[in-house]
Amino acid sequence: MVSVYSNAKINIGLNILGKYSNGYHKLDMIMLPISLSDRMDIEFKGKKGKLKIKCNIDSIPTNESNIIYKVYNKFYEITRLDKEEIEIYLEKKIPSQAGLGGGSSNGAFFLKELNKYYKCILSEEEMIDLSKNIGADIPFFIKNIPCRVQGIGEELIEIKNNLQCKILLIKPNFGVSTKEAYKLYNKLENPKKANIKTLIESLKNNKLNDINQYNENVLEQSLLEQNKDIINFREKINCIKKYTFSMSGSGSCYYLLLPNDKKICIKELKEKIGDCNIYICNFL
Repeated sequence: MVSVYSNAKINIGLNILGKYSNGYHKLDMIMLPISLSDRMDIEFKGKKGKLKIKCNIDSIPTNESNIIYKVYNKFYEITRLDKEEIEIYLEKKIPSQAGLGGGSSNGAFFLKELNKYYKCILSEEEMIDLSKNIGADIPFFIKNIPCRVQGIGEELIEIKNNLQCKILLIKPNFGVSTKEAYKLYNKLENPKKANIKTLIESLKNNKLNDINQYNENVLEQSLLEQNKDIINFREKINCIKKYTFSMSGSGSCYYLLLPNDKKICIKELKEKIGDCNIYICNFL
């Protein structure tokens, strides 16, 4: 039995530069790993068989539509090994449809453990290549370090994150499908792009004010055009004038970067925002 903690991520800056001929969007963004994590208990049975997944949340699929199962199938397809029986208990804490990469993280950390089980039969580059068409965020979680992420998510450039702050995640009681967010983006006119180079320098030099100033997410902009849930939620958090909230990925989760020397009353924040869950975490 191996217990693995697969962590979430947030985006700081998210631009879409175009579209490839295969329909995938060409991305340019920053991803940072954070401490909010799921736990996977993985038991390798040591005999031929299938993958079995159990989860603490009933709404999470445990069949072949689960990203872990897709990784399992692809790994054995690529390596041409005989499938072995593996049992996984997945304890979810990262909210789904939040833009935090929970499912991709599960897939990436399972792939790394599966590769270890077979004495690292695949290189890191091969794992990234194997997984990039399963989930766009999986390659990032293979590395799991602060990165500028480009291409469809498989081009990773390590960056420095020296921000001295806590992260408050504010997850409303609804989710956003990534597919919907990208579909709405295709209708967005004149998106305001993030200055990725400035954001990278600001992360390196611990300039939180500059992060808040230059952080833009074109997927949030598209959702704010037509998604009524996001429009209403954004209006609620905009009423809290003293903080700057940003959306992670395709949402629906927002985050607040709070300097370590500042305190915030979570109860008061929840009362102002309404029905939501708030998580306090750190950068990894």
